[in-house]
Amino acid sequence: MKFFPIVIFYFFLLFYSINYLSFSFVEIDGIHHFPLLNHILNISFLLFGKNDFALRLPSLFTGFLSVILFYKIAQIKLKRDKERIFATYIFMLIPGMIISSVIVNKSVYLIFLTLLFIYTYEKIRIFSYVLLILYIFIDKSLISLYLALIFYSIYKKDTKFLIFSLILLAVNANYFEYKIHGKPKGYFIDLFGTYFLIFSPFVFVYFLYALYKNLFIKKDLIYFISATAFFLSMILSFRQRIKIDDFAPYTLAFVINMVNIFLKSYKVRLPKFRKFYKLLFIILFSSLIIFDVALFLNKYTPVRNLSYSFYFIKPLADYMKNKKIDYIYCKNEKLCKVLNFYGIKLGNKYYLNSSRYNVSIFHNKKLIMKIDVSKLNTLKKNSYKKDN
Repeated sequence: MKFFPIVIFYFFLLFYSINYLSFSFVEIDGIHHFPLLNHILNISFLLFGKNDFALRLPSLFTGFLSVILFYKIAQIKLKRDKERIFATYIFMLIPGMIISSVIVNKSVYLIFLTLLFIYTYEKIRIFSYVLLILYIFIDKSLISLYLALIFYSIYKKDTKFLIFSLILLAVNANYFEYKIHGKPKGYFIDLFGTYFLIFSPFVFVYFLYALYKNLFIKKDLIYFISATAFFLSMILSFRQRIKIDDFAPYTLAFVINMVNIFLKSYKVRLPKFRKFYKLLFIILFSSLIIFDVALFLNKYTPVRNLSYSFYFIKPLADYMKNKKIDYIYCKNEKLCKVLNFYGIKLGNKYYLNSSRYNVSIFHNKKLIMKIDVSKLNTLKKNSYKKDN
């Protein structure tokens, strides 16, 4: 019964992503940079056909498993079941967790792999070592995990684990040819803003406070993984633009520590001095819910322009098919790929030219249609230009 709200929530996410999201340029990049994802999707397409359900299901199912794993870890870290459920719901509602579950990218898989390692390290340690070896060849971002384990083994004064972690880091860095490059350009502020979006603003502020607070109490594996990924991303952002999905997935497990720190601060106060913490909880949780609602309503807000490609591809493909335009050629390779997913094949009868907010379709070098894709209702209202 305790998992029923989680099941309902993920069914809602499945419904939302299938009905409101389109296969996006961003997701094409995500598949390209994480080859394992391509294999996962091919299996899903083989089982369920090439459609939105098969496209979204693997990420959503992995997100669901991650939430269950998080609860299992919370059972180890937190004493009361109410506290574990409370922490799990917060983790589930973190915007970064929702986004990584509904879009096709590697983040949700890295979250799952991180939580799986943490859980097995606590329960079946020998199996966690096997996982670390297998992880080497999955993705270059796992260098953050191996670096965290080096710091953790130094903290625990575990020489064998330190050597083991150093070897894993060296093999992973060599296999993926990890490079640090660039000149100082001030990407730090941009990265900070992205973390605000991942956690929601008020929760991110508390995340920073909890990282600081955790310095002065007993530090665990989760702290080292989360803190290492976060501070490494911040340091690298001074020299180069970093991919947030290489670092953010390793920070989300810290929600357990955030809840733990909050509860300890709350419990040591006498009842009459707990009003501030009750108010703080209301502010943090309310801001999280409000931010999530805004996330789902993004399609209807001016901020939609930041993620417009998640909304216009499917309506555009349907509109083109209704106009009997089934074959197109375009220079924008990514646009051709996502349109191909929705049944618009490659051909030379029609030529499609695209800018950020406009799509123009030519036939025999003559403009026959121009669509403003920045307006979400453009296609429904048939607001386009047509040359006779």
